[in-house]
Amino acid sequence: MTFARALAPERTDLALLPVPPLAMPDQDFARPFTDRAAPGLRAMRGVAPARCFALGLPAALSCWIAAMALGWFRQDGGISPVEGALALGTAFACYWMAVSLATALLGLFRRPAAAPLRIGQGPGMRVAILLPMYGEDAGATIGAGVALLAALPGRDHAHRFALHVLSDTRDPMARADERTVLAGLQLRHPRLPLHLRQRPENRDYKAGNIRDWITAQGAAFDAALVLDADSVMGRGAVLRLVNALAAEPGVALVQSLPMVLPGDTIWQRLQSFASHVHGTNLGRGLAAWAGAEGNFLGHNAVFRIRAFAASAGLPHLPGPRPLGGTILSHDFVEAALLRRAGWGVRMLPEAADSHEGTPGTLPGHLRRDRRWCQGNMQHLRLLAMPGLHPVSRFHLLQGAMGYLSSVLWLILLGLWATLPETPARLSGPLVGPFLLSLIVAVLLLGPKLAGLAACLRDRPPARGHGLAFAATALAEATVAALLAPAMMLHQVRAVLTTLAGLDGGWAPHLEGRATLRRLARFHAAETGLGAALCALVAAGLLTPWVLPVGACLTLTLPVSWFVAQDAAARAWFAAPGGRHATDPAGPPSPTGPKIPSGPTRTAQTWGSGRSSRPRPPGTP
Repeated sequence: MTFARALAPERTDLALLPVPPLAMPDQDFARPFTDRAAPGLRAMRGVAPARCFALGLPAALSCWIAAMALGWFRQDGGISPVEGALALGTAFACYWMAVSLATALLGLFRRPAAAPLRIGQGPGMRVAILLPMYGEDAGATIGAGVALLAALPGRDHAHRFALHVLSDTRDPMARADERTVLAGLQLRHPRLPLHLRQRPENRDYKAGNIRDWITAQGAAFDAALVLDADSVMGRGAVLRLVNALAAEPGVALVQSLPMVLPGDTIWQRLQSFASHVHGTNLGRGLAAWAGAEGNFLGHNAVFRIRAFAASAGLPHLPGPRPLGGTILSHDFVEAALLRRAGWGVRMLPEAADSHEGTPGTLPGHLRRDRRWCQGNMQHLRLLAMPGLHPVSRFHLLQGAMGYLSSVLWLILLGLWATLPETPARLSGPLVGPFLLSLIVAVLLLGPKLAGLAACLRDRPPARGHGLAFAATALAEATVAALLAPAMMLHQVRAVLTTLAGLDGGWAPHLEGRATLRRLARFHAAETGLGAALCALVAAGLLTPWVLPVGACLTLTLPVSWFVAQDAAARAWFAAPGGRHATDPAGPPSPTGPKIPSGPTRTAQTWGSGRSSRPRPPGTP
């Protein structure tokens, strides 16, 4: 169903002109594919050495860890098969952590671009802003999209934009509310091209929602800016993405690096801090070595419609869910298919005014992570797809290893914990579990330290907020360390249930107030396991190296309760922009039409005082 205002004589609404359907065929995963319309890619300077550093340094470090562990085992007169597997498995697990460290180091030494990207004179691009919805608050979500659309026109570019709200909402009353909200906004802004399409069937989630729009209306546009319902983007970030796409004919998709909005709870504030400080630096490093083989995050990105239609149609995977059926983590796969067809995929850290929301509690985060795990496990079936670029295969594998590594580390911790410490090993060099723990700590803390260094160099906290910045950095690192064992256990459960064929579905986030009783039920397993580990260490049945893991697991419940509290009552928090979380002024409102009441729709950069603008949609 399409709900749109009649054409105003002052404008030409491309979406209301008759257009032929645009074919978006399913891609054949058994044969290579090249899009003849792809004009080829120009070489990007510095990508080859950056890629060698980001992927080669971790390989060298892993080889050193394996050799060191094998040398320690050899002191007892020989290496058993279990010990050999333990040494190699530890090196392999450390490799993926070392990739993050190398990427962070690249980001530290890659200074952000300051000059705006311009394409000079030209006709501009016809861009559809796609805003998928699935039951979100209509006033806040559609209002933010309209505010973004209203902010985009200007004399500094020739692009034309239109907003398309693509609703998969099922509740009849909520669907009626969406129609009412859009009708009111159209009356207030008659010159803005606003459209609402409500699908009768929620087929293939968000990817299917966008695909249906592309086949029906995509031919009227050159490009699409895809958002999430909680996306917030600034005008400058959107124009940088569109300008980059227009300036590079061989690139089919340009992805910004969305930062997490501050939110209301301590958990959201800490996630926002980590995203702005550590995520920004990692994003710069990833863009440096990915080059034209970048990735797609599903939202806050712009893509060339005809290239996407020709190259990225997703079939259903054979077999039952969860490993078969609809491809859930579709964005990584779509990026790989575009590159396979000959198109480039770029990540643009310079489009920095790009933001997204996050669940307000740890249980909400873990439930969302469970959905992502199920989608990423499907990627294992696609690694051997003919024609994929090696870096695209690496992206798919890295996404899966983000969850499989937890299984691997749990096995390794169990083996190291029960490994006998013979006299020969105890009298030898200081290697073994102690040095391994030290190396893992460096690999975990290294990206955080690199992110802090880059942030203090490029975006230092505002005057008077240095102490709050330091306190927030310390709190984020402490909470991350305390929750690491619990996160590992939840990811292990998600992997095992997915591989066992149990469909986790798309359960909603934890709703309502996170009471201590509800959190105690949710965290009962890790609390009990932590207490058992501490008891076994005290009884001398496990090595003392397991004690920190057990202690952290027993602390999961109080830490989860603490981070679920309202952040406004904690004066020691620094929020993006150098403000305290308790600053009564809050972030300034975005320019453009007034946004209806609803979730926070603004964000700021560290120490700058510059506000961001509304932004785009993403997950199924």
